[in-house]
Amino acid sequence: MNLIKPNYNKGISYPVYSSQTKNKGLVGYYKDYLFENSITWTTDGANAGDVNYRLGKFYCTNVCGVLINQDGYCNICVAELINSVSKNYVSYVGNPKLMNGVMSEIKITFPSIQEQIKISNFLLKLDEKINFETKLLTQYENQKKYLLQNLFV
Repeated sequence: MNLIKPNYNKGISYPVYSSQTKNKGLVGYYKDYLFENSITWTTDGANAGDVNYRLGKFYCTNVCGVLINQDGYCNICVAELINSVSKNYVSYVGNPKLMNGVMSEIKITFPSIQEQIKISNFLLKLDEKINFETKLLTQYENQKKYLLQNLFV
């Protein structure tokens, strides 16, 4: 973790994901990557079973499992389908866990690859819209705070 930098910059440009859910698991940036366009899940801890699609090249910590597929089945649609059932497979004996062997046994039904792509594109656009609106809301909240602070000057 001491090699991970908090901000993106030239030479340190690959996101590093961990088991946390804050900031969608992003803990910083690293000079190297291990995976590309894959599905990750939290294997251990309070967030065990959380599943995310990771677009682009990335690195992940040891408490993440990674699903890789060369045929296009690693996409947002499949990640969300797995995420909708993965919590049912988490072992809550002691520290919550969803290990590789259990993940490999999860069965889901999914549409054709063409439908998956359509659904993934729709979900990606929806995420972009949510991110945009969240940033806009933050700007409005900051503007409100500024105006209230200067109301009685």
